Amino acid sequence: MEQFKYKARKRDGAVVYGTVNAPNEAAVAAFIRKQDMYVAGIEASKKKGLFSGVLFEESINLYDISIFARQFATLLGAGVPLLTGLEILTQQSAKERLRTVLGQITTSVREGKALSAAMAEFPKVFPELMTNMVAAGEAGGILEIVMDRLAAQFEKDYRMNAKFKSAMIYPAIVLSVAAIVVAIIMMFVMPVFVGLFEQLKIELPFVTRVVIGISNFLGHYWYLVIAALIGLFLLYKWAGTKESFRLWRDGVYLKVPIFGDLYNKIIITRFARTFASLSRSGVPILNAMTIVSKATGSLQAERVLNQARGSLRRGRTLADPMEASGMFPPIVISLVNIGEETGALDTMLDKVADFYGAEVDDTIGRLQTIMDPILIVILGVIIGTLAVALLLPMFEIVTKVGSL
Repeated sequence: MEQFKYKARKRDGAVVYGTVNAPNEAAVAAFIRKQDMYVAGIEASKKKGLFSGVLFEESINLYDISIFARQFATLLGAGVPLLTGLEILTQQSAKERLRTVLGQITTSVREGKALSAAMAEFPKVFPELMTNMVAAGEAGGILEIVMDRLAAQFEKDYRMNAKFKSAMIYPAIVLSVAAIVVAIIMMFVMPVFVGLFEQLKIELPFVTRVVIGISNFLGHYWYLVIAALIGLFLLYKWAGTKESFRLWRDGVYLKVPIFGDLYNKIIITRFARTFASLSRSGVPILNAMTIVSKATGSLQAERVLNQARGSLRRGRTLADPMEASGMFPPIVISLVNIGEETGALDTMLDKVADFYGAEVDDTIGRLQTIMDPILIVILGVIIGTLAVALLLPMFEIVTKVGSL
């Protein structure tokens, strides 16, 4: 079976775009005619190369999904039929991969499949949270409201993730550039001075000998350093697939000063916002707990929330296992307790999400403020060490020349 893109026209002249898997173009044409449409164009999807989809696949992020949900909600609110709305969004999607996915979903819905079921076939594009909320919206006849809620949720999640990444990327870039500059100095500049020092037979200070040793090692074994770095990266990626390592890593993250506090607040915000959205949309609470546990991004939090799910299944409260875990502050436990007692759990969780979302923003701001002087100190130590290593022998050279 091969994937084909097609363009068709309805009897009223409306243009429809879509994708379908078929053995040949004749089968695609037969499929289009079966939908009571006229063939306007058929094209085989481009075959991907060996590494496409691994290194160069077009990504679809939360921002793209939030735009899709917002536009879909607007179309449904304007009275546009679901299938027509999907066709419109397929045509105007800016990303080819999303356009292809929406085309396949449109085809599935046209064949009678529920929208949520069609979306569930693309778990890497549409989160489980979205497919479950869409299913609840379809069952309750509130798909427009659900899409609007999803758009708001994904927009907030995207902004929070973007702020966190920007806070982490800045020091990573600065330190990476510094490491490259130092490596260049060690491999190409230091050997020139080493030759000078050897010719003059100067007794070198300890710091200079250390720097020269590092320079010689990098000059002779640079390929081993690169291989070791690649090996460590691959080892880290492999270890990330192991549950024991992920648990240990989560524990380390949570204990790092400032960063650990930020990480915990992000977990709480994701938990509260996701649970509130699912609960308000009518997703059964046990199903919601399963989805929420995976949405936090933390294996430790996932285990705690799975314990809470078991507690709910046995007829107990949600707050008790959350309190026992030590991951959730007293204010969160209190609001969850109040929500369970009053039947307004979604409202209380919204308050938690808003409060901790603001806390995340404040913590990221403080982290960025603290990071600047820390980076200056680190760079100062590196530059100062190199300067001292070079200047001390130079002073000795000047002293010797002056004594002649």
